[in-house]
Amino acid sequence: MVQLASRMLAVLGVLLLPGVAIAGPSAAHGMALAYACAACHGPNGHSQGAIPSIDTLPQEDFIAALKAFRADSRKGTVMNRIAKGLDDTEIDAIAAYFATSRQH
Repeated sequence: MVQLASRMLAVLGVLLLPGVAIAGPSAAHGMALAYACAACHGPNGHSQGAIPSIDTLPQEDFIAALKAFRADSRKGTVMNRIAKGLDDTEIDAIAAYFATSRQH
C-alpha cells in the first residue's frame, strides 16, 4: 500500500512540472525515460561535449534514429545496446518529451 501511494505521488509530481501536464502522459513517461539520456547527452539533451545534442532533433528524426540504433542499421558506441532496451512506445514517449520541452 505504501509503495502504491509513493508511486502515485511520484506520477503526480511529474505531471505538475511545467509543460508536462499540457503535453500529456506520453511526455510525462518520456521525461522519466529521458533522465537517462542526460548522462551522455547533457541536461535536457543539450550536450556540451563531443556527444551530439538531441534537444533540437525533430521528433520524427529522433524516433528514426533510435529505431535505427535498435535495429543495428545505425552504428553507435552504446546507443545500439540502449535502444534495444526500448520499445516503440518508450521511443515515442522520449521523442514527445524532447519535442514538447523545446516549446516551453
